[in-house]
Amino acid sequence: MNKLMSYLLPGFLVVAFLSLAKSFFLSPDIATAGWFVTFYFVACIVAVIIPALVYFLRTPPGISHK
Repeated sequence: MNKLMSYLLPGFLVVAFLSLAKSFFLSPDIATAGWFVTFYFVACIVAVIIPALVYFLRTPPGISHK
C-alpha cells in the first residue's frame, strides 16, 4: 500500500496546487469559464488516475507491497 501512495502523492499535490491557484490567483471570470472548468476536471482526473493505472499495470497480481 505504501508504494501505491507514493505513486498517488504527486497527483494529489498537483490537484492541491491547481485548487490553490484557482482559488487565489485566477479571476472569477476565468475560473468559471467553460474551457477552464473542463481543463481543471481533466487535469485532476489525469493527475490521479494515470499514476494509479501505472501502479496496477506494473505490479503483478498477487504481489503485496506491505
